[in-house]
Amino acid sequence: MSSTTKPTTYGYIARVFLKIGSQAFGGWPTSILLVEKELVDTGHLTKRQFQGAFTCAYLIPGALQVSFVSHVGYRLKGFGGATLATVCYLFPALSLIVLFAALYFRYFQGAHIVTHMAGLSAALGGVILASAYRIGRGHVSHPLVWLLAIAAFVLRLWLGINIAVIILGFGIGGIILSFIRADRRTS
Repeated sequence: MSSTTKPTTYGYIARVFLKIGSQAFGGWPTSILLVEKELVDTGHLTKRQFQGAFTCAYLIPGALQVSFVSHVGYRLKGFGGATLATVCYLFPALSLIVLFAALYFRYFQGAHIVTHMAGLSAALGGVILASAYRIGRGHVSHPLVWLLAIAAFVLRLWLGINIAVIILGFGIGGIILSFIRADRRTS
């Protein structure tokens, strides 16, 4: 567990992650942006801790946003914070899933509702793309890093390379480059 800039209570973690979980329509991009707004912008989490949690979440199998929320909760308050953040984040979505499932099976089973949701799918796609751009823009600041981001985009989208392979490959490349730079400075 790493220290944060502001002390954090369990009550604060519960309130913030219930709020984020109830507003995170659009999946992981929305969740990431809400965590940044609620915790980084208020000083409870540093930008570096936020970026570390985001990167680590990609390396863990499973749902990205759940891994991210758990990691952030751990950063804030250890194992108890991770557990509380995850439960509070998932509670609103799980409640809606149970409600909608009950309504569907009671009233709409067999109806072709999905055919009427093309507009909703388009709106969600747009929200996800806009959120992904905002997240990327916040992490990419140098022209070389933009080039690497574009390379990762191409590797994933057009070549279909696994996300973990891209992240590990670029991470190992960054470590190698930092050692090379350190050797040049000491020589």
